[in-house]
Amino acid sequence: MTNEKDAPAAPASSLSVAPASGRRRSSWKVFVDSTWAFLLREIKNQFGRSRLGYVFAIAEPAAVVAILTALHTFVRGNHAAIYGENPIVFFVFGAVPYFIFMNNVNSAQNVCTSHKGLFNYRQIKPVDIMLARCMIDALMMAGVGFVFLAGWWWLGNSLSLDSWLGLIGALTALFALGFSLGLCFEVYGTIYPDLRRIFQIFMRPMFFISGLFFTIDMIPVAYRPLLVWNPVLHGVDFARDAVLTGYDSPGSIVYMLAITAIILFVGLAGYRRHLWQLI
Repeated sequence: MTNEKDAPAAPASSLSVAPASGRRRSSWKVFVDSTWAFLLREIKNQFGRSRLGYVFAIAEPAAVVAILTALHTFVRGNHAAIYGENPIVFFVFGAVPYFIFMNNVNSAQNVCTSHKGLFNYRQIKPVDIMLARCMIDALMMAGVGFVFLAGWWWLGNSLSLDSWLGLIGALTALFALGFSLGLCFEVYGTIYPDLRRIFQIFMRPMFFISGLFFTIDMIPVAYRPLLVWNPVLHGVDFARDAVLTGYDSPGSIVYMLAITAIILFVGLAGYRRHLWQLI
């Protein structure tokens, strides 16, 4: 009679370990979980070590708004409104949309080199980290706008937003544009390192031509065709259109979305083709 414990063990090839849930997670579920994990990780890295990290995050846009407001006051006087609103409102809702775009472009870069070791795990892909970093910066800038609005109303000042949905739509469009451009820069800059210098030169004038301290309507007609090619200018202009009741933007949302779609397609095509070189 054969004892149970003397029975031969099943070959290793016939054994299978089933997931705890009884089914494998979908690719979309893995992507969402990875992005969420990196979102928490980046928040801890950026702001968990020092409480002053939150202060430094809003220092740059606050300084830009303060400088531009001071210059406007010096040139035009203390009570000179812009489209019927206080200059602070005008510059805040130029700085917040612009920095949402610019921070996304910067955050999506240098991911493939600085997180190289994490790509040994096949579930982790560069796009997860890019998206998580961009979301953090976008949420911080949106928080800056929210804190300003809360403080502005708390001080007893009036501000009737022309369109909440328009403001959210403009900020979302700039988020998508910044992420798409940052993705392109990271993919092709990693594959062809010499392109990084060209990308840096390309981005330097953006501070002056993206509508941070002017609207499309303020541009002289003779020079307007030279500047309206910039899709960021349209996004910032639509954000101001949603806030300033006395301003109607002549920008084109179709043009901005079309450029964003083209850049995103180019970035994702390069990402898919060169993925194994990126990791």
